[in-house]
Amino acid sequence: MRLRNAMLISALQQNATLLVLFATGVVIAHLLTPKQVGSYAVAIAAANIFIALKDTAVGSYVVSAPELDAGLLRAAYGLSLAITGCVSIGCIGLSFALAQFYHDPVLGSALRIVAFAQLAPAVAFPGTVRLTRSMRFDSLLAIGLGAAVAQSLASIVIAARGYGAVALAWGYFAGAIVTAMMTIAYEPKTLRLLPTLAGTRRLLAFGGWTAAMMVVASTSSSAPELMIGRISGPADVALFSRAQNLVSFVRNSLVFGIGRPLLPSFGQLEATGASVAPMYRRFIEIITGLAWPAYAVLAIWAEPLVTTIYGKAWSVTGTMMMPIAIAHALTLTVAAHYDVLIVKRRERALFACEFASFAFTAAALAIGLMFGTSAAVWSLVASGAFSAICYFYAVISATGAAPHGLFHAWRRSLGLALVVIPGSMAMRVLMPDQPVAIMIGFVASGALSAVIWMAAAIILRHEISFHISAVLEKLSRTLRLSPSRFSVAAKEADEHVRRRRAPII
Repeated sequence: MRLRNAMLISALQQNATLLVLFATGVVIAHLLTPKQVGSYAVAIAAANIFIALKDTAVGSYVVSAPELDAGLLRAAYGLSLAITGCVSIGCIGLSFALAQFYHDPVLGSALRIVAFAQLAPAVAFPGTVRLTRSMRFDSLLAIGLGAAVAQSLASIVIAARGYGAVALAWGYFAGAIVTAMMTIAYEPKTLRLLPTLAGTRRLLAFGGWTAAMMVVASTSSSAPELMIGRISGPADVALFSRAQNLVSFVRNSLVFGIGRPLLPSFGQLEATGASVAPMYRRFIEIITGLAWPAYAVLAIWAEPLVTTIYGKAWSVTGTMMMPIAIAHALTLTVAAHYDVLIVKRRERALFACEFASFAFTAAALAIGLMFGTSAAVWSLVASGAFSAICYFYAVISATGAAPHGLFHAWRRSLGLALVVIPGSMAMRVLMPDQPVAIMIGFVASGALSAVIWMAAAIILRHEISFHISAVLEKLSRTLRLSPSRFSVAAKEADEHVRRRRAPII
């Protein structure tokens, strides 16, 4: 599958999944209280510290390896199963201590359910690796969407029957089961592969540092929920977690959607001796050019939009979204740093950057919580800036990319973000604070911003503009419109891509 098609299908899968989970979140917000949701949020935050270990450390090596033989896959499978078993046992043991620490027995029950859920996807590990390496993102689209639907239906049905926070945990469990079943259905050879621990030395040599990095990264990511939950209580955790999830829709749909095929693609470039720097710079320009304007519009409409959709009990979530959006925007300046450093086998640099970011984040949160939850949320902006600086130097060192190339990419993307702000702010001021008006205003603001964004991208000759022109040309042909207006732009886009030896899409 071509990289462009792989990215489009991967983005479709990620966005379809996020749309299902967003709709589920709206329903759950009216079935459970913030305190109940907070219990699950703390449980999943604690579990995430270890869950990333079960296939990321080993899976990244296998997916990016130039050659994949049966021996390597069997060794990776065996090591992944062993890690998953340890993670599940560890989470079960941790659940009792956390329940006592947070004075919340429901939290412990939810964490134990999540722990058992890890076992099912681990069985399908070889299938996931094969589907990803072969860029069969159409199959992964169906798997991800099926799992999201199963998780959503289970969560809603169980929550409606009055089971509280554990409803979300059982939904998580259902999604894991469906993921494993569908992966095996798409890749039946998974069942014929026997795991082994023989030959795991090279995986452990690489995976040791990567696993340590993932633990530190997951701890840093979970630190806000864990620290806020202990000091401010589960209700504040739920409000923060909701804000974090809403803002994360932008990053998850782009970085984890469009960027998902990057790891195998970077691996192919590295295997041929080609530089990954040109592709990385263009990817950064595309990601920031898409995400930064979206963050700007979302931050402007956050508070009234959250109150309209989720109700007044969740209104504080809207005020938390602006600093979180700024923090996410800062981290996207070096998006896909993980893929680059993994392909370059700079796992020690990854660990050093993550450990420094974790230490800074924990310290900033601790200081912020002295002044309240709001100050703690704003401290994430400083954490995002610090993390971006660390990874900027790591990526430049690993790839040999020219810093000014990234600076120019950021400048053009910042221009796209700035031009959409006035129109969105004007629409926000003009619209009355009524539910229907808020929704109409947000949709109209988004449409206006999209038109301004496309025009600005073409004027600034942003990386996105070349792909916009190509899409408009195809659309005009499909609709049998006069293509003359877009033909020149499309030819320029084709020439622009032809001159690039490793086009991003």
